[in-house]
Amino acid sequence: MKRREATKEKAARRKGANPSREIVTLVGEGQASKGFRFIASQPPDVCRSCKIFIVCMGRLVPGWAYEVVEVKDKQHYCALYEDKVRVAKVIQSPIELLVKAQYAVEGATVTFTIEDCMEKNCLIERLCRPEGVKKGEKIKIERVLEDVSEMALCRKKYRKATALVVEPSS
Repeated sequence: MKRREATKEKAARRKGANPSREIVTLVGEGQASKGFRFIASQPPDVCRSCKIFIVCMGRLVPGWAYEVVEVKDKQHYCALYEDKVRVAKVIQSPIELLVKAQYAVEGATVTFTIEDCMEKNCLIERLCRPEGVKKGEKIKIERVLEDVSEMALCRKKYRKATALVVEPSS
């Protein structure tokens, strides 16, 4: 692992999730609208040598979900998009997912687990393996939404909830 990536992961762990903390970053013209949600990706090689990398992708944690809360008029050229990107403020965005009933407590911090499931065509499969969170990451339950045990083909006792990743997996 490169030194910069290791330092960034340590910083993310120290800070933890802070959904109200605004991060100034850059987003493509197509994503530059208030309310747009995205999952930060691993920066491609073309980005690492860019002079504005730190402001653009350097402040985001790859794999975490973010939401645009404000878009500025300032634009920059992006070699990856081969077009303009806009300065924007983003916050970490909650993710809808399933948690076991015994862990479904608002405000609780738990380790996200993914059960092995062989059921095909389950209505809630996307909540078992949501984008923006990986097995082993610490999540903080923001809200417990509903009991979805009856919809789960596996018949496990799950609750639908919204959560924030507070510590990336190592």
